[in-house]
Amino acid sequence: MIPLLKVLDENIQFLGSYVDGAWKIPTSASVSWVVKSPANFEWVLPEVSASKDYIEESVFAARKAYPEWRRKSFEERIAVLNKFGEELLARKELMARVIAIEIGKPIDECRGEAQALKAKIDITVQDARKLVETQRLDLGPGGRGEIHYRPKGVLAVIGPFNFPAHLSNGHIIPALMMGNVCILKPSEKAPYSAQVYAQAAEAAGFPTGVFQMLQGDGDIAGRLVGQSGIDGVLATTSYEIGAKIQNKLAEKTEKIVALEMGGKNAAIVWEGADVMQVAQDLIQSSFLTTGQRCTALSRVYVHPSIKDELINQVHVLAKDLIINHPFADDPKPYMGPIISEQARDKFLRYSDIAVSEGAESIMRPKVLDGVTRKNRNPLPDGYYVSPSIHYVKEANAKSPYQTHEIFGPDIFFCETSELEEAIANVNSTKFGLAFSLFGGDETMFHKVADEIEGGLCYWNRPTTGASSKLPFGGWKRSGNHWPAGLFAIYASSQVQTRLMNG
Repeated sequence: MIPLLKVLDENIQFLGSYVDGAWKIPTSASVSWVVKSPANFEWVLPEVSASKDYIEESVFAARKAYPEWRRKSFEERIAVLNKFGEELLARKELMARVIAIEIGKPIDECRGEAQALKAKIDITVQDARKLVETQRLDLGPGGRGEIHYRPKGVLAVIGPFNFPAHLSNGHIIPALMMGNVCILKPSEKAPYSAQVYAQAAEAAGFPTGVFQMLQGDGDIAGRLVGQSGIDGVLATTSYEIGAKIQNKLAEKTEKIVALEMGGKNAAIVWEGADVMQVAQDLIQSSFLTTGQRCTALSRVYVHPSIKDELINQVHVLAKDLIINHPFADDPKPYMGPIISEQARDKFLRYSDIAVSEGAESIMRPKVLDGVTRKNRNPLPDGYYVSPSIHYVKEANAKSPYQTHEIFGPDIFFCETSELEEAIANVNSTKFGLAFSLFGGDETMFHKVADEIEGGLCYWNRPTTGASSKLPFGGWKRSGNHWPAGLFAIYASSQVQTRLMNG
C-alpha cells in the first residue's frame, strides 16, 4: 500500500488550536482523537487534542479585537484578505492533499476546493461588496436618508466535513470583510485542513483575535455557540445539528443563526430530454463526492416515454464508475469512500429500507474491498461502497427512504406522467434546496420553478456545481438567511438607517 508520507509529501505535526494569536496544545485535554483516513486505514495522522478551556479565552480575545477591526476601512480589511488569499494559494497543494486524506475525495476534487478559497475572496471583494455599499436617498424638502450595512460582531463558524475548507471559508471571508471577527470550529473529521487554513491566516497578518480556530468535537461546538460573547452563528451542517443550535439560542433572539443544511434534492425529467446527456448529469448530481453534498440528487420523477431508457443508461454509467483511493492515477477515481463506518452503515440500511417498502433494486449497493471490476489494483482498507439505484412504483411522502436525507451515493426513479404531479412530488419533503428540470423549454422551466419550494432551480444542469457569483441557500429545512454564495454578505451584516435634516 502507498505510505502516508508519499501522498502527503511532508511530516505534518499537530499544532493545536489557534487562539489569541498563538498555537496552543492543551496539557489537559477535554477530548482527543486520531484521524484515520476513510480511504486507507493505514493513513493515520497525529493525535488531535482539544480543550473546552480555550473557548472563553478565544471569545475574550475576539471581543477585544473586534472594535479595532470593524473601524478599519474596507480597503484596509481587503488588503489583509488579499494577503490571506496569497497564503492560501501558496498552500494549495498541501491543503488538497490533507483534505484528500481526511475526507477521501479524489485529489482533483480536493485541488478544486483548495483553488476556490482564493476565488471566494476575489468574488466577495468584486461582487458581494457592491451589495452592502451605502445607499443615499433624497427624501424631499429638508430630508436625507442613508442605508448603512454594519458588522454583527463576534461570529462562531461551524464547519462541515465534506468541503471542510471551502464551505467554512464561504462564511468567514464575507464576515471578515464586513468587519466581523470569527472563531472557526471545524469538523472533527477534518482538523488538519483547518490547521492549514489557520496557518495561512496567521501568515497573512490578521490582527490578534480577528481570526481564531478551535479544534474540538460537538460538545465544544455547543459550548462555543452558547457563549454570551458570541453575536451569531454561521453553520453548514445537517438539519438535526442546525435545529440543536437554534434551540440552544432560541431565547437569545438578538443573535443571528444562519444555517446551511441538508437536502433531499429532486429532478423532473420530461419528454424530449436528451437521455444520454441527462444520464451523465444525473450521475454527477448523485455520485460526485460519493453523494456527500448537500446538493446531491436522490429523487428523479421521469416521464414514462423515456423512463426505461434513462434508468438503463444511468445503470450502465454507474457500473462503469471508478471507485478508488484519492491518489489513484491509473485509472483516476470518480468516487472515493464514504466518510465513516457509521455513514456507510446508514447508507446500506436505507437500501434495505427501500426494498422493504417495495422498491425495485436496480443496483444494490455493496461494500467494496479487494479488486473491483474497473480497478487494476486492490482497494486499500477503507469505507468503499458501490452506488445504489432503485425504482419506486409510486411516490410516498411518508416513506423514510423517499424523504430522509441519506448523504451517500443513492438515487431512485419514479414514473410520473403528469407535470403537476411531478411538481407536487418534488415539494413533498421537508427539504427545499436544489432542483433540476431536464427537457421542456425555458418558458416551461420558469413556470415549473415558480411552483418549486426550493432555493436553487436549474434547467438542463446537474444539481451540483453552483456558481459563487449567485446566492446559495435552501428553503424549509434546508436552511435560512442564505449564509453561502453571493448573499453570505447579508448573513454577516446588519442594516442601520440614518435620517438627517438639511
